[in-house]
Parts: sequence; C-alpha cells; structure tokens
Amino acid sequence: MTKANLDKFFNYKTLPLQLEHIQEEYALLFRQGEQEALAFFYIELHPALSLYANSILQNMEMAEEVASDAFIKIWKHHQKLDSYNAVRAYLYKTVYNGAILARQRSIRRKFIESTEHSTDENIDPPIEQLIRTETYRLIHSALKDLAPGSQKVIKMYFLEGKSSGEIARELKLSRSTVNTQKYLGLAALRKKLLNLFLIFLP
Repeated sequence: MTKANLDKFFNYKTLPLQLEHIQEEYALLFRQGEQEALAFFYIELHPALSLYANSILQNMEMAEEVASDAFIKIWKHHQKLDSYNAVRAYLYKTVYNGAILARQRSIRRKFIESTEHSTDENIDPPIEQLIRTETYRLIHSALKDLAPGSQKVIKMYFLEGKSSGEIARELKLSRSTVNTQKYLGLAALRKKLLNLFLIFLP
C-alpha cells in the first residue's frame, strides 16, 4: 500500500476532529450523569493526573490516590460541567488542591511521629488498639451496604488483588463497567467512613 493510500485510509487530518467530537459527546453524557462517561474520563485522564500529583508529592502511591479522589469529587458536580475542557480543568484543579493538602498532612504526620516515643514499640497503646479494631469493623460493615456489583468489584480489586481486566473477564463485564462500579463503590465507602477518618486525622 502506498503512502497516498495510507493517508486516504487513515485520513489523518480528520483524526483530531473525530477525537474532539468523541470527547465532547462524553462530556455531554457526563453532565447527564452517565456512569460510562465517568469511566471514559477516568481511563483517559487518570494516568496524567497521577503524574501531575506525583510532581508535587514525590510519592506515586499517594499521587494515584489523590487522582482517584478527584473523580469521586467531580462526580458530585457533574451537572455543572458542560464541556470536555471544563471537566479536564476541574480535575486538574482538584488534583492540585488535593496534592497540596496531602503533602501538608504527610509533613505533619512525620513531624508528630518523630516526636513520639514508646517504651515498647511492639505494644500499641489501648486507644490505638481501639481505633484499629473499630476501623476494621466499620469498613466490613460499610462493604455490606454497597450495591452487589460494587461490593463484588471492591472485594476482588482490593482484597483479592485482581486487576480491572481480570475482574472484567471473571464477571463477564466491560472494563469500563468494572472501573465505574469500583469508583462508585469507593465513593460510597468514603462517604460512610468520612466522619471516622476526620476524627483520627492529625
């Protein structure tokens, strides 16, 4: 096949326009509250958002968590965002604010930990044992309250260590459906456990 035929086949000049059209279609679906659109934006933007957060935090695990949190926050305001650029700008702003806050908390925790001394490092004070036990109890209780689909996906992903692709194959679902159920489940868990975690944050 000649270069001329390749150019005609792929029509490179129209590809950016086609991509922009797809992005705007998903932006419209996102505003309407379609979960498929949430999954689309997560797959497209989460890697870049994680790298952006990591440039502030210098900790990829924390950065990925901050990026994931941004999607949970933006979903609460989906009706207000009417374009792809609006969604993208909101996510980057949310990730920036989240990364700054996470860095401040990390610095504060490290400072507190450096000033604490225990006579026996292998024995937790009673209050810490109580906090840990109560946290585990509430997490398991919260899992039971999730929708069946989200509950199954959350357990397979976080407790069994399976990837989204593996979960999709086992449950015979699309990867976007798995991602959507996972992040809606996380949103429900965070909402249920928010008061507890706020109490124990330094």
